[in-house]
Amino acid sequence: MSEALKSLNVSVAPQLEFKRPAVLNYLPALLPLIGAAIMVAARIQMGQANFISDGALITLALLCYITSASLHLTNLYAPIKSLHTLGIWTASLGFFFSLSSWLVRWVTAGDRENWVRLIDLEGVRHSWWIFSYIPFANLYDLSIAFAFGAAFATLLVEHRPSARVIGGVSLTLISLILILAIFIGNDFINLPPILDSYWRPIHVGVASISYGVALVSFAIAVIYLLKDGVKPESMGIFVALSVLAGFVLLSNSFGPSGMFSFSYKLNPVLAGERGVMAIKPLRVEVPGVGPWLAISMLLLAVVAVCFLLYVFRNNEKARRYGHLALRVSLLTQAIGIAWLFYQIKTLRGVGVKVDASQYRAVGEWMAGDQASQLQVSQLVQAAQNWLAQNGSSMIFHVQSNPVELASLITALVATLFIVLFSFRTERLLASLPAKEKLDNLIYKCVGVAFAGLAILLVTGAVWANESWGRYWAWDPKETGALVAWLAYAGYLHTRIAHGWSGRRSAYFALLGFLLVIFTYLGVSYLLPGLHSYA
Repeated sequence: MSEALKSLNVSVAPQLEFKRPAVLNYLPALLPLIGAAIMVAARIQMGQANFISDGALITLALLCYITSASLHLTNLYAPIKSLHTLGIWTASLGFFFSLSSWLVRWVTAGDRENWVRLIDLEGVRHSWWIFSYIPFANLYDLSIAFAFGAAFATLLVEHRPSARVIGGVSLTLISLILILAIFIGNDFINLPPILDSYWRPIHVGVASISYGVALVSFAIAVIYLLKDGVKPESMGIFVALSVLAGFVLLSNSFGPSGMFSFSYKLNPVLAGERGVMAIKPLRVEVPGVGPWLAISMLLLAVVAVCFLLYVFRNNEKARRYGHLALRVSLLTQAIGIAWLFYQIKTLRGVGVKVDASQYRAVGEWMAGDQASQLQVSQLVQAAQNWLAQNGSSMIFHVQSNPVELASLITALVATLFIVLFSFRTERLLASLPAKEKLDNLIYKCVGVAFAGLAILLVTGAVWANESWGRYWAWDPKETGALVAWLAYAGYLHTRIAHGWSGRRSAYFALLGFLLVIFTYLGVSYLLPGLHSYA
């Protein structure tokens, strides 16, 4: 009887279940905001000389993002809860460092001018104009904001079970953005007064957050396509053709002897000087780099052909050869990039290696506006004399070719991802969330990105009218932003009006982000326009 009562008491006893407060899920995204505010307060209190620089903070952020991305990717193949938790908090630490760097840079920008923009001509102090010093003056500033905007978006969604794998892709992309920023350099520029408007931080701030959300939607779309059965070989075709197209776009990197040589733009610097001397027409061949990069490109062409035969004709032999060529290309790319950085670091006296065919361009650069008044022989002679005097002390610098260097590293990383996705693919697919959850998450992220880009276009038009006297002029960057917004509009329209979902919608998300990247980077370097100052 007593045993029966005991069992009855157990069965009817209320079961108390502890429910985790929802706010705790967002701590990795929220705590860095508090920490960064404390950091900027400490910077104001301690002064620039006694505080860590914004460049050092960005380096720490990059290390954290790379580490977190590695932990996320490892967790895909060997799921361990503690490994995933460590990856999230390492990403949170990276977010803290990158946001702190940007805020410290804000204070430093004001200190450079002693915060003079706070005071008008009548000596009246206007606190609103503290926003004049917000670091949104060039591509470095936007890249830093793009990176921490993407990190913030990643941390906001990663608490969901359906989003715990996106960090492997999104944090890798964030790392590449920071690498580009470091190559660009963190020098301050004097923004043209006509652009100094309170619309600038609003417009560029919206851009950084919108771009970050678009990056997260791209990462989820890649994972969705894997889960939906898109073969790594199909992705390999896209990567190989994209890298080859980029190689052709940057064909001015080929040296005088063709594609088996690699030339490097000699913008900076004289030995012992930190400043940048913009000798834009001048390129010098880097010995030993061209063959490795050319071989890797030829191998990627082989990869594209072999994978096409496998995808469309189910040729297993071509598949095996394609993967072999892919791995060898990964190796040759790594060797070529490593050797390039070694040469940049160690090569001296590069000015004496300038080819004679470039003397006229160098002379025109030296003469400036007076170049048209001089004869070709005078320009050539002036260039020869200048190079003879300064060439032995000239060195390479990573800031000379930020886009080319970042493109080479991006190609290497993209190749590495295809190799990883081809390794134990079945095990990888089993660890990914359900397709429906991923598809729904893409939809939410694209919705936010679409709204952000719409605000971006409106605020940009208002700022343009205030600065240049017109709302729209079909400038390349304006047009690029509009096309990217239309791509996301196409995603939402086809989904809502025509019921599109799944793979077709994922391709739309990929296209939208690629257009965002072209607007963010390609327009600034490839197409001249009113936004070239960035």
